[in-house]
Amino acid sequence: GEGAGAVAREQGLGSKSAVDALHSAALSQVPVLASDTAAAAEHFPEGAYDVNGQQVDLRPKNSWKLRLHEVDVGELLEVLAVNAASPFALNSQLKPLLLRSPHEYRFVVNVSAMEGKFYRKKTSNHPHTNMAKAALNMMTHTSAEDYAAEGIFMNSVDTGWINDENPLPDAARIAKDNFFQTPIDEEDAAARVLDPVLAYAHLPTEGSDDRPPYGLFWKDYKVSEW
Repeated sequence: GEGAGAVAREQGLGSKSAVDALHSAALSQVPVLASDTAAAAEHFPEGAYDVNGQQVDLRPKNSWKLRLHEVDVGELLEVLAVNAASPFALNSQLKPLLLRSPHEYRFVVNVSAMEGKFYRKKTSNHPHTNMAKAALNMMTHTSAEDYAAEGIFMNSVDTGWINDENPLPDAARIAKDNFFQTPIDEEDAAARVLDPVLAYAHLPTEGSDDRPPYGLFWKDYKVSEW
């Protein structure tokens, strides 16, 4: 609370505005990790954005390259909050809203990634993101059948490889030396995420035993291993 209030005061906000800032996007600007402030101007230059409109990250070693003992606990908690706790809250608290839908079939797509697969061999890097996506997949694996009994069909979907997660200097070198770019883009990823909905939303609901699939992990429009 004090950290967000300090941000608000630095921005010249009055007391009421400072209180409002505690409940706004200003909270995302509160420094949490050492890397948020250490060499911030060098690694996160103000006003510099990538092709997706995101803050440029010039760190020579980013989160994708961290091993277990190098991950700050604050970052672990943030990753779990975004990728596991928030979807949990949405899927649990919005269930009554889904049940009020006039459509017989309702859908939940948990946006996952290959990091969450137990079937696939792992490196020693980014255990926190692996954990977060694995937790998200476990929610699907655990709760999909329960939700399907009430006409809510839950699946996990891998978006596909749409960006090089390596630190920018490494990614730029790999792209230049190998003429490399990721095989798909954000539109391809969105199509994969929506496929479990669009491909089955118009199934006949009467006179048929067919129902949309649920409780599965999808990659490239096909069912994949957990």
